[in-house]
Amino acid sequence: MRWRTGLGGLMIVSGLFAYIAAAVTIANRFLPDHWLAELVFYPLAGFLWIFPAIWLIGWTKKDKEPPASSR
Repeated sequence: MRWRTGLGGLMIVSGLFAYIAAAVTIANRFLPDHWLAELVFYPLAGFLWIFPAIWLIGWTKKDKEPPASSR
């Protein structure tokens, strides 16, 4: 296992927990108590974490060695 793979896995798990805590805190403090606001906020918050995760997964893939060419 390469060092970026392990570190990236830990960063994704810890980052996801931090993101969930931030989303719930933002929802509790700033979101109006209305079903439509929740209907918009929670799916949007649920999809936004994908972009940093995609970047982080791409970063972990940089550590992989290129495939050996067959001759």
